[in-house]
Amino acid sequence: MPDFTVTPLTPSIGAEISGIDLAAPIDAATRERLSQALAEHLALVFHDQSLTPEQYLAAAETFGPPMRQHYSQHHMPGYPDIGLVWHRNGQAPAERWHTDHTNRERPPAATMLYGVEIPSAGGATSVASMRAAYAALPETERRRLERLRTVNSLDHDKTDTLAEDWAKYSAPIVHPMVRTHPVHGSKAVYFHITKTLNIEGMSPEESRSYLSDLLERMIQPEIVYTHKWRKGDVFVIDDRATMHRAHGDYDRRESRVLWRIIVEGDRPRLN
Repeated sequence: MPDFTVTPLTPSIGAEISGIDLAAPIDAATRERLSQALAEHLALVFHDQSLTPEQYLAAAETFGPPMRQHYSQHHMPGYPDIGLVWHRNGQAPAERWHTDHTNRERPPAATMLYGVEIPSAGGATSVASMRAAYAALPETERRRLERLRTVNSLDHDKTDTLAEDWAKYSAPIVHPMVRTHPVHGSKAVYFHITKTLNIEGMSPEESRSYLSDLLERMIQPEIVYTHKWRKGDVFVIDDRATMHRAHGDYDRRESRVLWRIIVEGDRPRLN
C-alpha cells in the first residue's frame, strides 16, 4: 500500500485520510496505522471511494470483524453484515446522540458508513468526542460516573423490531458509564440513552432524566465534527469514545443511502 496522510479536521475530533484506496487489499502495517489513527482522532474520513459490498466488507476488517446488526429487516439482500440506512425502507433518521449496539456484550469498536446516494443538501452526520466530554466534566462528576453502570437492551420504543432479533439481542447487558479505550488508554463517557433500561440503583425515569441532562451539558460545539456527505465517502466512527447522530434536514424526495458496517470490539471496561 502507498503511504497515506492523516489531516486533522478539528482540534478535538476527526481526521481526513488521503492516499488510500479501500477497494485494494490493505496490508498489516497500514491496518495498524489506521487503527492507531482511529484511536487518536476518533473519526476518519476517506473521500472518493468506489466499493462493491465484498470490497467494503474486506476494508472493514481493518478495524475488526464485522458483526451482525440487530435490525435484520434493514440488512442488504445477500450481505447480512451490511445494513442499509435509507428512509424509504421505513427508517427514521437517528437524530439523538448515541453510540451503536450497547446491548451487546462486546459492542462495536467502530461504525463504518459508506455514502452511496447523497441528497443535494442536508443529511449530515455529526460525531462528538466523549473523551473530551469526560475530561471537561468537574472532577466530582467524573468520579461519580466512574461508579455508575447502565443496564442495556434493545430500544423498547421501536415498533418494527423483528421477533427473532428481539429474542436474540434483548437480554440485559451491564456496562460501565465510563470506559477505558483499549488502544488509546484514555477514558470516555459511554452510554446509549434509548438502549439504557436504567442506571443501576436508579429508576428508569431517574436514569433517563439524568442521562438527558448529561448529554445536554456535555455535547458542546467544540467537541463535535459534522460530516457533510459527498458520494463515495467512507466515514469511520470509533464507538468506544464517541457519540454520533444523523441530521434529518434533507428533502425526502431525494435519496440518502448509506451502507453501514459495524465491527466487533471489546467488552467495555474501566481500568
